[in-house]
Amino acid sequence: MNGRLVDIRGEQQRFIDRMTLFLSFVGLTTLLVGGVGVSNAVASYLDSKVKIIATYKCLGAASSLVFRVYFIQIAALAGLGVLIGLIFGAILPTVAIIGLEGVLPVNPEAGLYPVPIITAAIFGILIALTFALWPLARAREIPAGNLFRDKVQPAHIRPQRKFLFAVILGGLALAALTIATANDHWFAIWFVLGTGLALVLLRGSASLMTRWARKVTGIRNTELRLALANLHRPGAVTSSIVLSLGLGLTVLIAIALIEGNLSRQVNERLPVMAPAFFFIDIQPDQTARFDRAVNSVPGSGDYKRVASLRGRIVKIAGVPVEKVDISPGVQWATRGDRALTYAASPAEGTEIVAGKWWPAEYSGPPVISLDANLARGFGVGLGDSLTLNILGREIEAKITSLRKIDWRSLRFDFAIIFAPGTLNNAPHSHIAALQAPKELEDKIEKTVSDRFNNISIIRVREALQAAATMLDGIGAAIRSTAAVTILGGSLVLAGAVAAGRRRRIYDAVVFKVLGATRRTILKAFLLEYGMLGIATSIIAALIGTLTAWGIVVFLMDMAWVFIPAAVWTTVSICLIVTMIIGFAGTWRALGQKAAPLLRNE
Repeated sequence: MNGRLVDIRGEQQRFIDRMTLFLSFVGLTTLLVGGVGVSNAVASYLDSKVKIIATYKCLGAASSLVFRVYFIQIAALAGLGVLIGLIFGAILPTVAIIGLEGVLPVNPEAGLYPVPIITAAIFGILIALTFALWPLARAREIPAGNLFRDKVQPAHIRPQRKFLFAVILGGLALAALTIATANDHWFAIWFVLGTGLALVLLRGSASLMTRWARKVTGIRNTELRLALANLHRPGAVTSSIVLSLGLGLTVLIAIALIEGNLSRQVNERLPVMAPAFFFIDIQPDQTARFDRAVNSVPGSGDYKRVASLRGRIVKIAGVPVEKVDISPGVQWATRGDRALTYAASPAEGTEIVAGKWWPAEYSGPPVISLDANLARGFGVGLGDSLTLNILGREIEAKITSLRKIDWRSLRFDFAIIFAPGTLNNAPHSHIAALQAPKELEDKIEKTVSDRFNNISIIRVREALQAAATMLDGIGAAIRSTAAVTILGGSLVLAGAVAAGRRRRIYDAVVFKVLGATRRTILKAFLLEYGMLGIATSIIAALIGTLTAWGIVVFLMDMAWVFIPAAVWTTVSICLIVTMIIGFAGTWRALGQKAAPLLRNE
């Protein structure tokens, strides 16, 4: 509603694109964290079935039979989970539409859309099978004797190559489906590559932590010595927890930071100072009378009026726009007509970042001052040219200066400003803005409408209030989406710790038999989980912050601000949940007699 009044669609489209990217990232990370949860759940389930699998094999059951039995069980559970997810996924949008009625500028229509439902089902099945296959294949290959000894001497047996290829094929299928179904294919490609890099970094970090714990010797404190030994002993959960906890924390920290930056932009979109009115379609022969009419109202504030006409960019540096590689963030400027103006001198507050303004009495060839962001997206600079079609006539103008424009403000500004002389005699109208106290708005509107029937009046205060309400709703939706994802991720991360609960119980009982007190065991576990959690959190915070920075700066094209509170809150919530669930099973074991547990084992 400023000089870029007719360019508002481009700004809205960029905001919608950023929202789409954020929601896409939330969806993809939810799938990834869900896959981690599937892997942990299957591993924990098979760990509880070790005796049964060993018994089957001792009685002559083939490995392929054992694999098929548990594969069918897990496939049935996965199918049931996918079905429940599809039902809730189809119902929740209808509930959300009812809850958001009147908040959004348009009311969405509820309905069932087969393509998204089918896509979600394929994603769910692929994720369940891909992440469950490795623990299933491992259980298939372990001999019966090793299954019995797995509690104290875990076997290091790799599944057959065909299962490794199947897991890789499943991962590639997930990557291909992610890229094919994404609104922004480049974003999906970067997400897939970033996930692979994060896995490599976390795996490497787990190896470094294990080596470090093995090399640390001479520790006299019993609890600390036990904690360090637990990090590198056979069957240690260091690698799985760092991978699961680290990957989950990485994506949740990235979501929290992206949400924080996006909410910050939403909150800053409304200007602090705004005009009370915008007036459009002021004809050239009406300007003098209109100026007198507006200024005749006592108590009105700052008043500005500028010429305005429209033109379409047809060539950039002499090349047709269809053949120019334009940055996605500024492609809006080449779609349809743009608002143009001419001025002898720069307006108050203009920030020129390159070149200089033309002389006040300039009368040479067509020259323009261009938005610096558009120039970067077009790949042009000082001395290059833009060709615009204005009222059917093509005008080639040289770029002599670049300006930094804050489109969030409601001050008059235009992406393209001509020097005087080129457009003065072309048919055009004027637009104006007026600041005024609320009590004068009705009087000003009546004064203008009574004298100028053709001039359109826009009351900015009401528009801003409607925009504020809408943006508040969008901000709440952003925070709710991120909160649901973080909550789900916290449960999955807790599962990463809970997956090793049975082994923790066994260790605790053995320690008690050897004379360790409950306090000693708890301190040892606290130190172990504490070292794992803190080290993993630091790694995840670094990777998650880097991920969020790349998405915000390069994909969303927004200013980046690091939000320490978002990182600290996310890490704290996740660690608290995982520690509580992780210790719950151990505490129950410590409260029981050792003899019954040892006999059952």
